[in-house]
Order: sequence, then structure tokens, then C-alpha cells
Amino acid sequence: MNVLKMHFFYRIINISKGWFLKMSLSEGNPKIGLTARQKAIIEILTKFTATNPVTISTISKKLNLSSRTILREMPDIERWLSENDFKFIRKPGVGLILEESLENQKKILELLDVESVKKVYSKEQRRKFLLGELLASKEPRKSFYFTSKFKISEGTLSNDLDVLGKWLATYHINIIRKQGLGIYLEGTEENYRQAIANVVYDFMEEKEILSLLSGHQTAEDAPKIEIYSHNKLLHFLDEKIVKVVEQLLSETEQKLKIKYTDSAYIGLVVHISLAIKRIQNLEKIEMEQQKLQKLLLTPEYSVAEEIAQGLSEHLDVEIPVDEIGFITMHLLSAKIWFFDNDAMLSDKKNNVRELVKNMITIVEQELGVSLKENEALYEDLIQHILPAISRLSMNVYIKNAQLQTIKENYKDIFNATTKACELLKEKTSVKEIPETEIAFIAMHFGAAVEKLHFKQKQFCIAVVCPTGMGTSRMLAANLEKEFHNLEICCILSALHINVQKLAEEGIDFIVSTVELDIDYAYAYVSPILTEQDKVLLVDLMKKAEKRKKPTAVQHTKTAKYTTKQDIMYITKIGIEIIQLLNNLRFLMIQRTTNLWDLFPLAGRMFTKEKEKANSVVMALTEREMKAETYISSLEIMLFHCKTEAVNHCRLGYIGFREPYRKENEWVKGAIIMLVPESDTNICLEIMSVISSALIEHAEMITFLHHIKQEAFVKALEQYLGQYYQKCLDGLHQPKKIL
Repeated sequence: MNVLKMHFFYRIINISKGWFLKMSLSEGNPKIGLTARQKAIIEILTKFTATNPVTISTISKKLNLSSRTILREMPDIERWLSENDFKFIRKPGVGLILEESLENQKKILELLDVESVKKVYSKEQRRKFLLGELLASKEPRKSFYFTSKFKISEGTLSNDLDVLGKWLATYHINIIRKQGLGIYLEGTEENYRQAIANVVYDFMEEKEILSLLSGHQTAEDAPKIEIYSHNKLLHFLDEKIVKVVEQLLSETEQKLKIKYTDSAYIGLVVHISLAIKRIQNLEKIEMEQQKLQKLLLTPEYSVAEEIAQGLSEHLDVEIPVDEIGFITMHLLSAKIWFFDNDAMLSDKKNNVRELVKNMITIVEQELGVSLKENEALYEDLIQHILPAISRLSMNVYIKNAQLQTIKENYKDIFNATTKACELLKEKTSVKEIPETEIAFIAMHFGAAVEKLHFKQKQFCIAVVCPTGMGTSRMLAANLEKEFHNLEICCILSALHINVQKLAEEGIDFIVSTVELDIDYAYAYVSPILTEQDKVLLVDLMKKAEKRKKPTAVQHTKTAKYTTKQDIMYITKIGIEIIQLLNNLRFLMIQRTTNLWDLFPLAGRMFTKEKEKANSVVMALTEREMKAETYISSLEIMLFHCKTEAVNHCRLGYIGFREPYRKENEWVKGAIIMLVPESDTNICLEIMSVISSALIEHAEMITFLHHIKQEAFVKALEQYLGQYYQKCLDGLHQPKKIL
């Protein structure tokens, strides 16, 4: 019986169990479906057990929703679980529990896969749809069209239009509401293009844009409202045009020895594809001749000509000079490196060096700190402000998800940066510098100030995850990369935390990938640190600094020599590295419909014995039930566990030729890490080194995603070789495992 048939089999059984009860209900009260939000809550509930209940606050944090919102959803969730004969328990003061076996928890997830989703329009979705409709429509729309579509009042529609009107006003587009005629927009062709292009960035995540442009997302992969509203925002882009533009940008990179950043590449595809579509619809744009003459003198104009020529040949469309000028402006607003023309890039940098120097001086004066010696800050600001000047000059805005965090938690730095940006305003001759741009620049200053503040301060911390391996190793590597003043003094399992021992060891605070119920300073963060996580850690360091008491440090010199234990230790490391490299496993599958189905594949990667394979499957399943191991920034699952099925470190990878859609994110593959149950310290340390490599060397993940096994093995061998050499030189000591 295949998985799909099993889904319906369980569904029929559960429906039939409640048949007589439902017959007593009127036809006006059909079975309640689930919203996407309710499905997400149930998925979280299934990952917790009676020994590890989940709280409302934990769910609200994971979904970025208020506790009140979660509580409002609970009655429908309880009703659905009851209808399907699953046991749900509320324990006041403890949390929520789904008292079911691992097998039944898996059945719940299978049922959710086939459960129909109620179409619910959030305020943001409704406004997204409304904006897409207004931008796409050439004729006025009656207000009744929108009020009936969303079942909203005229007052709610009016409020939505007021909000959208403020956004459109930044592009000099007005919403016109005329009684008897309808609702429509009014603005120039240039205004429309800027608004349509930027609406993508203001209303959609970069990952969503990539998935839509690549054609991965289909109606089966996401709720209908999401597909429909996205299509309304991107319907003006033709798939054929997008593919031609992508091909031309790739060819232009190779031919002209240039390189676009990922964000610049997405922006160029959207802007240029939009321009072609508007040209085909006879929507022409004109540019001031004086501005066009200036653009003719830039190196980007030659790149724009190359792109325009290719567009003409492939799409049989004539690209006017004015359009080439606008393509040039978009190229100027993007980050591009000219590999074979350093002088060209140097000239552009020289134009902003003095500006950046003066901006740093203003921030120094406002904050009372010295930043002149920070060469990295100086170069980073130049690299950021180069494209920022072009963006501001052509009224192109960028999204900054950390704007509110920066304004609230780094108020002084944001205000100082705002004052420094007055110089940038003069340089670009714009009326105002958007707060999103100011916040990006403030982040550079904030990082420099924090590094200065903590430069002489070292903190001893413990890193925690459910098992003490895998995600904690990746987190430890990420912490060492982002904060040089953090010393990872120990890595441990959430099940084995001894608060008294931590205090005796001098641990300043804990950084954990799971929520903890302990009386000790700790931060709950993602394995790959987000900007909010970094702000939280900085705050924790400030508090730890206040608690610290100065102690006298005694420095004594002792003679060093190689002991028998040292030789045994080095030998074991060498054996484990050789074992791991000789037993690497790679498996490519076309696709997966359920991530849980990967565990049997992982179980058979390193053993043919059925009992041992089942042991691996069980261990991986139990680990995943404790806390999910998805690493969003790497687009991978990090399945890992301790198991008696192996005697040495084992590393494998299961790749998907077609990415798996997980809610609003993609999964391109799964890394498998296994270590033996006993004598694990060295194995855990080697896995930690591999985790560091995956973070520090992004190309290693790229090799896996693009099925370049030889390149990955070579890179891994080189990295582990460097680690082994450090051990030989006595420069590396393993983290303590408590």
C-alpha cells in the first residue's frame, strides 16, 4: 500500500468512527477544515512528547505570532485532533502534549499532508492582492469587486487603500477613487515601472522571488491564495522573457568579465524582464537627454548595450536608446565587480572614499568612540555606499527586515548614522534618505562599535542542543565565526545540564538551540544565527559583563613534551578521519514527498544489516522529534544521532534533484552524521570541524546541491587535513563535553 493510499485509509477509518455523531449534526455545520496556521501549530505539537511538553510561548516564538493568536486557534485544533481520535492534553503550568506514540505522531503528519486548507486571507495577503490588481489593471475597478472578493466592508477597503496609497506615493503614483467610475492608479510610465519592480521586494521574500522565477512553485506546493496573489504581482513577467534575460546575464558575466551579486541578479532579471514586457505592450519610456548623455560615459552602459543587443536577437524586439539608458541605471544600482578592469572600479571607489571618511568622523563624534583604525568598516562602507548612491539617485528602494530592531535596540547608533547620512543626501541630491538604507549603514557601524566594546572581553560559554552533537556543533562554529570574544568552553546535551557544575566551571552563559527550563543565563537561538539572535547575544554579553568580577590571573610557564596519551589522541584522530573519508556516502533521489521517508534511506547507507539499519532509523527519528534540524540558510536537513550501529564517524548526503518545499522554504538535501554511542569525544570534535567547514566555506554546500561529489570530497579532505595538522602542532584542543 503506497503512502497516498495509506493517507486516505487512515482518513476513512477516522471519519467512519465519528459517523453516527456527525449524522446528528445539521448540514449547515460541516466538518471544520484547518488553516495553514493551524496546520503549522499541529506540526509543532507532534514534535514534543509527554516528557518534553511545549508551551504556548514556544509556539508563538517559532511562528512569530502572539500568544493570544495561538490561543484563539486552539479550539479548532483540539476539535480536529478529537475528530481524528488523537489524544491531546493541556497541563496547566506545564504545557501542551500530544500523548501519542512515534508511529501515531507520524500518522498525524501524514494526515496533515492531505488535509484541505481553508482559504483565509490575512490583512497582508489581502493588501498584496489588492495592490497587484491595481497595478495590473488598465481600467477602473468597482469597490464592490474587492469587498465581495474578500467579504470585507467598505470601511476596511478604504483603510487598505489608505495604507497602499502611502506606499505608492513614494513612487509619485496616486490612487484615484471616483464614485460611479471606480478605483484606479495615476502616474507616469517611469513611476509605474519603479513601483511594479519594487513591489516584488517590499511584498515578497527574496527566496519566494527565486522560487517563482525558477518555476519550482506550483499550485500543488502552496495555498491557492499565495499562488494567486504572487501571480498577480508577477503576471506582467513573461516566463519566456525571464529565461532569455537570465541567459543573457549569464553570458554577459563571462564575456565582459563581471560578476553580479545574488540580490543584484534577481533585481536585474525583474527590472529588465518588466521593461521588455512593457515595450511589447507599447508602453514607452523617455529619459532626459542630459541624464542619458551622462550614462553614455559609464562602463555600465556598454554592459547594457550587450544585454539590449541579445534581447533584440532572441525576442525580436527593438530596444530604444532610452530603454538602454534605464537598463544602465539598474546596472548602476546593482553590485557588480569588474574583474579585468581594476582601474575602473578604483575610480568609482575614489569618488566615495572622502564621503565615507567624513561619515565615520560624524559617527565618532556623536557616539564618542574611535573608529578611524577600523579598516574593515571603511572598506565595507565603501562597498555598500557605491550601489546605494545609484539606488538613491534613481529612486530604487531596498527592503530591510531589521529596521525596527536597529531603531529600537541601537537607537544611538541609528541616530548618529542618520546625521552622517546628511552627507549622503547632499551627494545624491535626494530629498530624504530612506530609513531602510540608513539602517543598513547603521548595521555596519553597530558591528564596529560592538567589536570595539568587547575587544578586550572574553566570555566562557556552553553550547547546548538536544543531543550535544549536530546542531550544537553548527551553532558553535557559527558563534566562533561571528563573535571572536566568545570561547566555547563546553558542548553538552539539554538532558545533561548541571547548573552547579557550570557555575564551578566559570560558564558565563548558555547558548542553546532549544528552550531550557533552568535557572541560568541562556539565549535560545537558531543553529545559523539570525540578526535578532546576534542582538540577543550582545545583550546577554552586556549583562554577563556586569556580573563578572575582576580576578587576578597567575601566569606560569611549564615545560611541554609529547606524552603517550598525546600520541594515542593524535592517532585516534587520524584513524577517525581516514575512516570517515573512506566511507563517505552520496545518494541522489529524484524527489521526496515526506522528509520522514529519508530515515530508512539513511539507515541503509552505512550498513546492510537490517537490525543495525533499523537502529539508525530509530535514533534519527527520536532526535528529529526532539527538535527539528532544518538549516534554512543552507537549505538542508542536518540529520544526526549517536548509535551503536557504527563504530566510527560516518558522513553521508541525500540530495534531491527536485527541491522539497517545506512550508515557505526549500530543502535541497539532507546531511547524515552518525557517531558511535561510546568513546564519542573525538568523533564529536571531528563533526564539529565539518560543521565549521560547511559554514565557513559556502562552496562545500554548493558542491553538494549541484552533485559535485569529487569537489566536495577534495574540499573536505583538505579541511580535515588542516585540522589534523593543527592537532600535530599542538595548536588545537577539543571542546570539553560535559
